[in-house]
Amino acid sequence: MKALELQLPDGTPAPATDFGNVRPGTTTASREVRLVNVGDEPITDVLNLRVVQNETVAGEYRVTTGGVALTGEWQDVLAAQGGSLAPGAFVALQEAWHVPAGVTDIGADTGFLDWQYLR
Repeated sequence: MKALELQLPDGTPAPATDFGNVRPGTTTASREVRLVNVGDEPITDVLNLRVVQNETVAGEYRVTTGGVALTGEWQDVLAAQGGSLAPGAFVALQEAWHVPAGVTDIGADTGFLDWQYLR
């Protein structure tokens, strides 16, 4: 079976991140999370990731992997993993929240990481 799970570096499931109140013109410290292959088969061919967010005017959820910023477009990250993600292997991700300078309405905002792979 193929299966992926978002985990903290200690192997526990990653809870939803609450970056708290972020002041305009600043970016939070990044947090490492890992997309782990928790199945018993390798993920091969395609592993696409993207950041999904309705709008970024009041804040932006930022995720990078291997120094590459994920966007709203699907990006294949499997090539950087040698073309396969073995059971127990992971893709390391850094997540942070950025609020542009000049923002006056800092209400609640959300963004999330989405992934797809061939089953």
